[in-house]
Amino acid sequence: MVQKNSFDRKKLRFSLLILFIMLLELNIVLTHTIGRTENISEFWTNDIVESDEYVIYNFPNNIIFEITTTSRINLYIEYENQIFNRQSLFVFNNNESISLNISSKIKMENFGISQPPRSPRKGNFQLRYGYNCIFRIRSNSSIQNFKIVYRKLDQFGLKSNTNYSLAIYSNNQESWELVETEDRLNESISEQYLESSLPEIESDTDYYVTLFEFSTEPDDWTWIIFTIMIIAVGLLSIAFLISKKEYFQYLRKRTVSIEKGAHRLSLEEVLENENRNKIIDLILNEPGIHFNELLRKTGLAAGNLVWHLDILQTYKIIGKKRIGNYLAYFPYYQRNPISNIDLKLQKSKLTLEILEMIEQKPGIWNNLITKKFKVDHKTIHYHLNKLIDLGLITMEKEGRKKKIFPNLESDYYNHEEQENL
Repeated sequence: MVQKNSFDRKKLRFSLLILFIMLLELNIVLTHTIGRTENISEFWTNDIVESDEYVIYNFPNNIIFEITTTSRINLYIEYENQIFNRQSLFVFNNNESISLNISSKIKMENFGISQPPRSPRKGNFQLRYGYNCIFRIRSNSSIQNFKIVYRKLDQFGLKSNTNYSLAIYSNNQESWELVETEDRLNESISEQYLESSLPEIESDTDYYVTLFEFSTEPDDWTWIIFTIMIIAVGLLSIAFLISKKEYFQYLRKRTVSIEKGAHRLSLEEVLENENRNKIIDLILNEPGIHFNELLRKTGLAAGNLVWHLDILQTYKIIGKKRIGNYLAYFPYYQRNPISNIDLKLQKSKLTLEILEMIEQKPGIWNNLITKKFKVDHKTIHYHLNKLIDLGLITMEKEGRKKKIFPNLESDYYNHEEQENL
């Protein structure tokens, strides 16, 4: 019993520390923050949460619900007894006292909803529900400033290397609506957490919120992108940052047989046309771009675009490949002389910007780069791996951090030095 109480006290202190830092980062000022812990033997409780109070509720099945508020809340909260190992922090910054009813179940059907809403999408990814904890929230008055924070820990069902997004649903919707969700790091204790600001909660309305993760099984369109990447892996190294001037020089110097068919244009006449120049620019900047995207970005009529694409293909300025239901377009190359291409052409703009930041601040680490560019940490991780594969950076572990340095011994830097002599 003594050991258990000691563990509970350590757990409480740790939770208070986490919350205190979170609150600072959320810019919430508590004039006289009072923390208390309630150990609940059942899966439900009624309570009054006073203004500027912070409360931790420990439910059975290792369920932790935390709440802090700037106004008085008459709270009822209930969990389904099949829910295990879940944690969440509700942060309310409102002026009026409210009555708040929160219940949580594993799936929507358990709320009596016979036709669950469709899963949300984000870009090319179908999001997947597997969190097994959905909150239904109902308030007697509207709430305009409401945030939910989740500690991103395996013990609470959230993997540190997985992307998640909060989603919200109300009865007048057909599908879940994604809420902007930040993946943040508490650097003082090296712990990740998720933070979401919810849209206005109207009074006497049921709202459902839960976490979705990016599916590891891409949908059809994602498979198309993956396939394009595989096909274009050689072309991307040349075309991604190559200028149109350099590409035109390549086209003029090459020796390749062209059957003009019905066209009677010279190469210069093909390259001088304004609309075809616009198409070439788009394909050089986005190898693998598909027809509908070209149609949208050029503003040409479909028949006109087909005509110009046919000319560019006939003169072997661009190539195309059907992938599923899409036509993807690439710069045309008779062969792929990757070994003769300057290393700069093997990196995207973001990769170059990351490399420049590492050059300017040797010893920087991943999280600082993520904050600088404001993109997902997995995206930064991808570009760092690319730079490691190219031999341009090295990593050295120092304490809990992996510091990143430019590899000045690489051919890339030696080549730059020779150019500057």
